[in-house]
Amino acid sequence: MESFGVLSSLLEKVHHAQRPGKEAALRKFFQDFERYRQSCAEGPNRPSIHAWLRLLLPGLDRERKAYGLRERSLAEAYVRALGLDRRSEDVQRLLSAATDDLATRLGSLLHGRCPAVGDLTVADVNARLDAIADGGPTAARTELVQLIERASPLDQRWLVRILLRNLRLAVSSRRILQLYHPSAPTIYDGASDLKQMVEQIESRQATANELLDEPDGAVIRPLHFVRPMLCQRLELRQVGELLRRDAYWLETKMDGERFQVHWDGETFRYYSRNGHDYSESFGRSADQVGGTLTPMLATLLAPSVRSLVLDGEMMVFDRRTLRYRDKCDGTDVKALRPGNTQLRPCFCAYDVLHHNGRSLAGVPYAERARLLAESVREQFGFLERCRRVRVRDPPHLLELINGAIDERQEGVVLKREDAPYRPNRRAGTGWYKIKPDYVDGLVVDFDLLVLGGFYNQRRTYVNAFLVGVAARTTPRPEYLSVAKVSMGLGTLEWQQLNQTLRPHWRTGPVDGGDGGAVVQCGQTAPDVWIAPADSITLQLRGSELVRSDSYAAGYTIRFPRIVTVRPDKLPDEVCTLDELEQVAGSNRAAPSAGGQRATKLAKRHVTLEDLSAPPTVSKAKAPRKRAALVTFERNPEQEPPPLPGGMLHGRDVCVMSVGSQPGAATIDALERLVRRHGGRAVANPTPATYAIVAGRVTFKVRKYMETGRWDVVRDEWLLRAGTEGRLEAFRPEDMLSATEPTRMRLAQQYDRYGDSYTRPTTPTSFGALLRRMGGDTGEPGRLTDREVVRGERMLLGVRHATRMRLFRGLTGRLYRSAQAWDGQVAEFRAQRDMLRFVQYGGRWLRDSEPGRARYVFVAPGATATVQEMERWADQMAHGEPASGDDTTLLQVRWIARSIEAGQLCDGADFIVAD
Repeated sequence: MESFGVLSSLLEKVHHAQRPGKEAALRKFFQDFERYRQSCAEGPNRPSIHAWLRLLLPGLDRERKAYGLRERSLAEAYVRALGLDRRSEDVQRLLSAATDDLATRLGSLLHGRCPAVGDLTVADVNARLDAIADGGPTAARTELVQLIERASPLDQRWLVRILLRNLRLAVSSRRILQLYHPSAPTIYDGASDLKQMVEQIESRQATANELLDEPDGAVIRPLHFVRPMLCQRLELRQVGELLRRDAYWLETKMDGERFQVHWDGETFRYYSRNGHDYSESFGRSADQVGGTLTPMLATLLAPSVRSLVLDGEMMVFDRRTLRYRDKCDGTDVKALRPGNTQLRPCFCAYDVLHHNGRSLAGVPYAERARLLAESVREQFGFLERCRRVRVRDPPHLLELINGAIDERQEGVVLKREDAPYRPNRRAGTGWYKIKPDYVDGLVVDFDLLVLGGFYNQRRTYVNAFLVGVAARTTPRPEYLSVAKVSMGLGTLEWQQLNQTLRPHWRTGPVDGGDGGAVVQCGQTAPDVWIAPADSITLQLRGSELVRSDSYAAGYTIRFPRIVTVRPDKLPDEVCTLDELEQVAGSNRAAPSAGGQRATKLAKRHVTLEDLSAPPTVSKAKAPRKRAALVTFERNPEQEPPPLPGGMLHGRDVCVMSVGSQPGAATIDALERLVRRHGGRAVANPTPATYAIVAGRVTFKVRKYMETGRWDVVRDEWLLRAGTEGRLEAFRPEDMLSATEPTRMRLAQQYDRYGDSYTRPTTPTSFGALLRRMGGDTGEPGRLTDREVVRGERMLLGVRHATRMRLFRGLTGRLYRSAQAWDGQVAEFRAQRDMLRFVQYGGRWLRDSEPGRARYVFVAPGATATVQEMERWADQMAHGEPASGDDTTLLQVRWIARSIEAGQLCDGADFIVAD
């Protein structure tokens, strides 16, 4: 039973059998092995299915490192191991990219070069594979020689497929686990460890799910990757029923990389969505040199936390713009380095899976959210907790969704209040995602022409299309590629499309066909291409339009999917490049001017009608109508005549929105103010419009802001100008969005916080400046220690700054006890010394502040013993463990003596002793 030949024979049988026969063969093998295992005596040498599963499920084996071998490099390794002539026909056929797999091509070369019957055991194979994984491609040749000498041709065929981690059995890994044990898939989802799964099952701990404390048998532990829970797609019309049945919380869908952060009290681990370990990049410990996140993250954990597993998104934070970058911006958060002065990783946590030795998989979502708030402290740009709002009713949900659309978010996530955490589960878990492109008519759809196709892995049919837009239709049509799409159609529809297009596919250089059309595919070359005259049109939908150099049009659609086939659309009726650029809003807004790489495709807000709308079949889009320029003429009976020499004379101003606060000016009042001062109020901006006035950023306002073609100012600017009777130049606080000339002028006159280089600062403007520096919170941002030192040295001088910050980094408490004082005078003097301690850079921990102080200062006349004072210091620390430097009891006069000396005096002369 230990022979590898048994496994290779089983795999060969499964490979050639029909679906029922495949499962029957696997089921019989697992039953026979269990009987064999039960017949052996218990003990450490009792056989385990784990060694077999590592070979049967190579893609799930996380113990073994990656081999570093692809099909080509593995073929090269076999050529060297067999000592073959690279110029022979057999070797050239082996190295060619044929439609069959490498194992099949290798078969003829192995006959006569390896024994007919192999003598390898499963343990031997696992040991050889471990050696290849540890040694990489360089070790492959040596190990393959050993395997060739001891393995049969059939064994070699399956060894090749195991090395390539693709057995081609047409049975999923999850189904194989189910055939082994009904609980195996869910246990593996929670542990992602074949060895742990097998130990749990073989020790009879998983005979029934109901015997386990966690749902589906999932037990989450630190430093053990768990497959993340997934969100189910939700149609908007299903929301009403969900909200009637259960309570839900809404979270913003982050556009980062799914990550888990594990901490066992000593070591940090960072696992990606697929379980890859990136701890070296982010830092395994707080003192690791080169860690980009752990040194700060370690300081943000609550003192009571002993072990923790967090689920969330790893975002790229831009220090200059103080915003998160989208994934489509092309920045790999895993590749960031500590020396990067602009970008750094920031972890956005939205769930806690393990807390202080307790697996939280079975704990309701609301309780996990509470524990998350208690476990970590937020720090802007390093660690944030996902914002969540309890949904009251469908109108409230619409308000939140529309807010996410206005904020250019990817979408929202609904989470049931009592939902447990179910690893690697999507359907029926209580987590739902809603994105604008899930709603008919909410986003822009594109009619795109099929330009080429991509084969599946076996090259039996086309399973993805290259689609594009028309750059011009006359005199010689030109088409540019935009996207590669493979989602949206069912199996039958793919079969019909393949049957329709198969006679028209062409290979070789793309030349546009006999019709003289020009087809440009950019850097994404298809396997086959089609002449535009023979092609068909597809209606595509996606979430964003993204700048991309991979496609000839310079754009691509993110998350594209096919909505329907448009046989009524001719090649010259598809979306044009001009229309694509118009949607992108980037004709005149280059990235260097502040334009974004991605354009959200939502074109309106969600309404109550969308909640009850039945699923609709996509229809042909109506021709677009250009928005007419609407002007409002003055009514002499209702409005006074314009002021002579009005400040807005000859200028067009568009009032697009007003503030939502009580008492805010109305659009009509602002437009009357424009006309009163000689301007013209227009409903839609044109290239000649002087400014767009907005009281709040609505969906429409944001779209105009993204173009960068107009100055978008707050309504306070217009109200202030009307009050003062003169037109002032724009100030930074007035701007919602600025054109490039305005941005350059402001940069010459103001610093990054909006403080003028020439205009005097008033108390009012200074308060506003501090609020701007504080960002969204309104609190001034914290300076780093280095920034504080540099500022003090610049303002005070190096020598004086050193003396004035003598106690920087030191913390102290003043010992207080009901019987500790000889009189009030001594108490007041001690407090005065503590204030001087603070004045010179120290931090005075009051009785209400937790934490262990470096020094406990004792005033003259204190009658308590040293042991009593030390117990008092431990009490004040609120359980915080002692650091490397224990708390020192010093006489309070040490502060004055150090200030007089200009340096820290030797504490040994001031130690408090009984």
